This record gives sequence, structure tokens and C-alpha cells, in this order.
Amino acid sequence: MRKYFVCFFVWLLLLSGCHWFSKKESRPRPDVSALDIKLVSKRFDKDLFKLRTTEFNVWKQQMLERYGEFYYFYLDNFVIGPRPAGDTTDVEEAALRQFVTDRYVRTIQDSIESVFPDTRQQEEELLQAFRYFKYYIPEFQTPEVLYFNSIYSAGASPFGKKQLVIGLDMFLGDENHDYDSVGVFQYLRHKMKPAYMSRYALESLFDAYFENGINPEQNTLEAMVDRGRKIYFLSYVFPDAPDSLLLGYTQKQTDFCRSSEKEIWKFLNDKDVLLKNNSMDKTRYLGEAPTTSGMPAEAPGNIGSFIGLQIVRSYMKEAGSAVSLHDLLTKYPAKIIFEKSKYRP
Repeated sequence: MRKYFVCFFVWLLLLSGCHWFSKKESRPRPDVSALDIKLVSKRFDKDLFKLRTTEFNVWKQQMLERYGEFYYFYLDNFVIGPRPAGDTTDVEEAALRQFVTDRYVRTIQDSIESVFPDTRQQEEELLQAFRYFKYYIPEFQTPEVLYFNSIYSAGASPFGKKQLVIGLDMFLGDENHDYDSVGVFQYLRHKMKPAYMSRYALESLFDAYFENGINPEQNTLEAMVDRGRKIYFLSYVFPDAPDSLLLGYTQKQTDFCRSSEKEIWKFLNDKDVLLKNNSMDKTRYLGEAPTTSGMPAEAPGNIGSFIGLQIVRSYMKEAGSAVSLHDLLTKYPAKIIFEKSKYRP
């Protein structure tokens, strides 16, 4: 039984064990304790495996009441696949029972329950991040959080308008041996730890809320600035997070970027890629990779995010109190942000 796809969404995973740059960025830490936010979380992964000891129709009704459309989404995308119209209850039950007793699936679930016997620490982090998100973006609606077993295929993503789903199996720690068997690249594993979960979950909410992504009409520099403003916002949602965590770099990579900022900027200018609208250049400098082609081995992939963040920081420093965080995200085109940033590393 191998219907589980191993398609890695490389916006994936979430953060851990990094340190500050040598220079610490000062960020506000407003008191958000009075914000009336409640976090509701549910363990779809654990409830799924209760089927082994439960009568199917009773179990299914409970799952539908508790998880709604996500039940069918999971069934169609992880267990069975597309089904013909009509009553497929018999097929559904047989497939689910085979799924929850499959050795490979059970191994993944055992790893999940070993690392996450509960999710209290993650929920404390998520709740505080939700409070900051709402403080800066008052329209933000707190989602219900569903944890599930994604069979090594999905990290964190909004589901509909009211739920956030998180694949716990994508945050089991970089030493998890199963990551070898499914071909997870070594350069991604430092982000596959429990401490990365909240950061990537909030990034997925940001992308959905602001419909953020690489605009095909932007040049490479504008795409970098837009990525930079997202990371800048996340630095306010996680005010104690190091830049290495926010950027998804190792400490060695962040140290390289800090000490080589001028050379990185010169390299990009000399390559004459910044003002061109080329999808390959955007992928090369904003996509996940072990390193950036043409740069020293210490240079991370996705190096454009570092430059974008520095441009946005320069812009906000120049703007002072005249531009709020909300305005930064909603009012100003990336081109204007760069032009007014006076960025000169």
C-alpha cells in the first residue's frame, strides 16, 4: 500500500536552535496579554488511529463532527485518492482500516507520538504569535489548529478560512532516520525540528492573508523586497527570534551573510539580474537550495531573502514613525520601498 505521495512543499517546515547575529536587532514587544484570543487545537492524527478499536460508522460520525471537510480531504489525498460518484462507504472503510494498520504509516505515527506526546509547548508559541499577529493586523481571525500525519508530504497550511493544518511528521528533528528513506535533502533538515513549527505556520497564514507569493510581473529585486517585508513582519510576530530562524539559515550561513553583505549585493548587481523579470533568476535567488551558485559554499540558497530583509529594515529606519507595520504590508509597492530605503550595504 503506497498511495501516500511524498511531494515536499518547500515552503515547508519550521524552526529551532539558532543564535543571534553578532548584532541584535531591536524589536518592540508590546503587551498583548489582554487580547482575547483562544487557541483550539485537535489531534487528527491520534483520532484517526482510534479507528482500529472502534466501529466504523460511529467513528466516522465523530470524525465528521470534529473535523468537517478536512476528513474528506485527508481521505481523498492521503488514503484513497479520487473516487467515483455514489456510495463508496465500503471502499472507504476498507481503505482506512488498511491505512491505519499499515506498517509504514504506523512507524510514522509512532515517531510523531514519541516527539509530540502533546503539543502544549507549540500551542503556547502559536498563541503568543497569534496575539502579535492580531495586535498588528486587527482583522486577523484566529484559526483552529489541526495536527495530522501527512506521510512526509506537507508542513503547515491554512485549510479553508478557519483552520490551520500542521503535518507533525515534518518536524520530528533532523536526526529522524525516516527522512533518509524518503529522500529529504540534508540542507533542509535543520528546519525539520519542533521549534520551527510556529514560524512556518505563521508564514503560511501570512501568505494566505496577504495573498503573498512571487508576482510573475515583478522583477527579481521587487520579489526580494516582498520576501523581505514578510520576514520583517514575522520578526515582529516572533520578537525574540534570531534572524537565522526567521530566514531559515544555519548559524554559519547567517554569519556569512552578515559579514559578506556588501559582497553579496555587489555579486547580484554584477550578475545584472535584479532589474530583470526572469523566473529562473527568482528561483535561483529566492528558492530553497543548499547554496547559491557562484558564491562561496557558506552562502545559503534563498540568499535573496536576506537582501530583501536588509532593504526593508533600511526603509523602515529611514521612514521612522511615519510608516506603520500595517502600512508597510499594505500600502507601498516594492519598487517604492527600495527607492526610499537608501540601501547601501
